[in-house]
Amino acid sequence: MNKKYYVVLVGLLAVAIACSPAPASPSPAPAPAGKGGLPAVKAAWEVQWEKTVAEGKKEGVVVVYTALASTTVDVLRKAFTGKFGINLEYVVGRGPELLARVKAQRVAGIYTADVLVGGSSTTLIHKEPGHLTPLEPALILPEVRDPKGWLDGKLFFFDQDGSAMGTLAHPIINWIVNTDIARPEEAASYKHLLDPRWKGKMILFDPTTTGSGNAFIGTAAWEMMGEDYIRALARQEPVITRDARLHMESVARGKYPIGLAPTREEYFYFKKAGAPVTSVMPPEGTAVTTSNGGLALFNKPPNPNAARVFLNWLLSKEGQTTLSKDLGVPSRRLDVPRDHVSPDSLLPPGIKYVLTDTEDAVRLRTERQALARDIFGIR
Repeated sequence: MNKKYYVVLVGLLAVAIACSPAPASPSPAPAPAGKGGLPAVKAAWEVQWEKTVAEGKKEGVVVVYTALASTTVDVLRKAFTGKFGINLEYVVGRGPELLARVKAQRVAGIYTADVLVGGSSTTLIHKEPGHLTPLEPALILPEVRDPKGWLDGKLFFFDQDGSAMGTLAHPIINWIVNTDIARPEEAASYKHLLDPRWKGKMILFDPTTTGSGNAFIGTAAWEMMGEDYIRALARQEPVITRDARLHMESVARGKYPIGLAPTREEYFYFKKAGAPVTSVMPPEGTAVTTSNGGLALFNKPPNPNAARVFLNWLLSKEGQTTLSKDLGVPSRRLDVPRDHVSPDSLLPPGIKYVLTDTEDAVRLRTERQALARDIFGIR
């Protein structure tokens, strides 16, 4: 080909390419349609929740201080970490032990704890030294914030500041009877316990320490029957113990026909094992507790977003169902099933009850511990 014609041809080709329209770029995927075909707009809580979860995953861990058994926390960890990919680390201990640990850390300028899970006393003792922050600002999910979804139509805070919240609700185990040596109807009410036949034949879990004995004497019996009744009960000379296993064994083996204020864990352990024991619901009324379903948020948490994710999850239907099934007690959430809950842990309709977990109730229980020491002659 003539060189002149070749150059002209190449030039024309270049012009044609330059003038041809550019290939169409792929169209962006249409936004999800909302009402009227318009793009859907996320609610403010959805935006906040997605951001909190994303930041929580970056933090990678939430540290929980708790009075729950380690086996229960392992159940929660498996469910929570499997859902969000955020690890759950925990420190297990009694309330005073956890308080001493947090105090020592903070004196040294160390902050390791994010969330606190335990009973009302365990959570509230952290309030006075200023370890807690109000919970409500950390609650994001509508199903958590909606009071209609909870027992009594409200989120149950132990204190007016909203620093600690109860998530479970069940009656205390007031007393138990060995059905091989006594009929439950013979010890069916508070008044029956004053029958002379039971003098020296009852065993009581120590009412001067935090726990089941204090909840029974310091709240249930005291509120239902009064201080004079407590003094009359002391004249029945119940044997006092701080050993929860020994308390239950003594009744299960028939050494004592009646056990006052057993710990629920030991009671259900022996009952499942076939021991001839049954609990009594006095007609005069009882006390209702959150047990170890109390929840609080530490101020200055090292993992604030992961802590919020855990709080909201534990208060959701999924989290509460997980906790309720493991502990065998009902949640305060109304949408959590109860088919796994023993009748001993359900509150019969129409019965009078008082709460053991409000700030005022905890204060009274503490004051009555000292009175019980004198009334029962415990030194």
